[in-house]
Amino acid sequence: MTVVRTIADLIDTAGAGRGLVLVGIGGHGAAGKSTLATRIADVVPGVQIVATDVFFDGHQFDLQRLRTDVVDELLAGRSPTYEPWGWAEGAPSGTTVAVEPNGVVVIEGVCALHEMFRHDLDVRVWVNAPTDVRLDRAVARDGESSRSTWMEVWMPNEDAYIARDRPVECADIVVDGTHPFD
Repeated sequence: MTVVRTIADLIDTAGAGRGLVLVGIGGHGAAGKSTLATRIADVVPGVQIVATDVFFDGHQFDLQRLRTDVVDELLAGRSPTYEPWGWAEGAPSGTTVAVEPNGVVVIEGVCALHEMFRHDLDVRVWVNAPTDVRLDRAVARDGESSRSTWMEVWMPNEDAYIARDRPVECADIVVDGTHPFD
């Protein structure tokens, strides 16, 4: 059975008889979380994806805003809306994204399994990939000029978060993000 099919089966089991299934996909930056979320959306009908990366505020990731504006609203049965960060613009995007409070909502990002969210998630996935693979992917995506930021800021901050919150321990499944998801 493929990784994507295994996760789809976990989602099906968690969602039996329910209107909303919350899935968290966490892992280091450039481990393959967004790719996995997209592959799941290819297999599970109607998946909505919310990336934690768009809750940046110019200085840090505003997880409380993700909690209040999205997760709490979904749990209350309401349709949340949020304004994503525009990474290219370096400012809020000026657009609004709406999420429906039904079906499967995947929250993906480094902090998707943060202690602030993990107990409300029906399925928790952690994506592993070696440091060198993640750094190569990040630089390929963000440009060579990003290498020092990844090595000196992002990666050490991720390591501190993982040591402090231990998100891997709450995962229902840990997957290898080194190779393409089948």
